[in-house]
Amino acid sequence: MHKEMRLKIITNLISTQEVKTQEELGNLLHNNGLDVTQATISRDVRELKLIKVPSKDGSQKYSFKIDQDHFISEKLRHKLKDALVSMEVINYFVIIKTLPGHAHSFGALLDSLDLNGKAGTICGNDTCLIICRSPQESERIKQQIEFYQK
Repeated sequence: MHKEMRLKIITNLISTQEVKTQEELGNLLHNNGLDVTQATISRDVRELKLIKVPSKDGSQKYSFKIDQDHFISEKLRHKLKDALVSMEVINYFVIIKTLPGHAHSFGALLDSLDLNGKAGTICGNDTCLIICRSPQESERIKQQIEFYQK
């Protein structure tokens, strides 16, 4: 069977079922008439950019990166609503003030997003500092974050 067909079958399986391991994926492929090696499954998982996300029962399952980006975006939207105190740009930096104890979770969410121009984040208890590659990038990143507030 052609690789494209196998990838299409894997995509369908991941979209319609909770697949938790490569072994489980191999068994499902076998049930669909495909006998593939673990190495092939591993390459297919990498090519499809599958990631592990929490499943309904609390364990991990395979998902698509797009789903994860949506999950992170929703978490950031809620975090901005619940814990943001202020946000300002100073040269190469975006400074986010939060309620006490929330800065690290802001930093983790921001590090998970693909924000072009972000060099990194440093977080304390109530402040998250985003270090940007230029003053223009810091303004743009602030606007991207503000978009999640809407």
